[in-house]
Amino acid sequence: MQTLWPIKNTRLSTEDIAAVNSKVNTAFKDVCKQQNIGNDLTPFLNTFYIPFADWLHKKQTTAKQTLIIGINGAQGSGKSTLATLLACILEKGFALNTVILSIDDIYKTRQQRQIMARQVQPLFETRGAPGTHDTELGIQLLSSFKHLKKGETMTYPVFDKAKDDRAVQKDWPCCEGAIDIVFFEGWCVGAPAQKDSTIKNPINALERDEDSSCIWRKHVNNHLKTDYKELFTLLDYLIFLKIPSFDAILKWRGLQEQKLIAKNQQEQHLMASQKSLRRFIQHFERLTRHQLDVLPDIAELTIHIGNDHQAERVLFKRS
Repeated sequence: MQTLWPIKNTRLSTEDIAAVNSKVNTAFKDVCKQQNIGNDLTPFLNTFYIPFADWLHKKQTTAKQTLIIGINGAQGSGKSTLATLLACILEKGFALNTVILSIDDIYKTRQQRQIMARQVQPLFETRGAPGTHDTELGIQLLSSFKHLKKGETMTYPVFDKAKDDRAVQKDWPCCEGAIDIVFFEGWCVGAPAQKDSTIKNPINALERDEDSSCIWRKHVNNHLKTDYKELFTLLDYLIFLKIPSFDAILKWRGLQEQKLIAKNQQEQHLMASQKSLRRFIQHFERLTRHQLDVLPDIAELTIHIGNDHQAERVLFKRS
């Protein structure tokens, strides 16, 4: 099923889209190749990606300031790919300056998480859940992006998943202002806290066996109520990639791991078996299910992803 951007939310004529296509087509294909995207996405360039980029372009030119665009989606849903493709089109087709920051890039260091695991609860050694990110750093970075003046430069962190730690500062990327759009993507970006009553009963073996006292769950939820809430208030718009079900994650995350190995044969396979992958995903199950329930009513834009990993429909938040 070919994805179509809603006509009522399209301001570009057929000629306008063709003109943008001529500017971005080659770069778009190059990005798809760099991202190891097996499916040919060029048929969706005119019917989805260019109108999507134009919608963002309109939002930015109307605001006349840097916009922070949050992209939320479960593991393997295509958050980073979407951000990269949109950034490519916005830069090549609309002359906007963009930056992509993943919430993964503001993980606390491995040492910080190990201390947290000893002092609070052992599950915090595993990166991912709220509480394992340096939200103060995230707030500082997003604020700095917004206020970066023309010609000014700044570096920003990246996380090295192979080493399970933040990359050394000399390897951080650099951006130059002024920045028009910042894509802030991550599986829990924009997530609200749950009601305290809903976290008492475990929903999987990890919570039952490794968090029997509910300490980890309470701390995760409290972080969503406090420092993560403060971080997410910096978002101007939230885009939600809605997967068909939680069960799709195991398959899609497995594909991500295969791509990681294909990209760099020297990297260690972090998920050595299906069993370890299933346990890892259980760290995210509660909040992922919660987001599937609540984010379609919160996000400005919800993109429904089918079992074939392709977008099926686009829904805007009701006014």
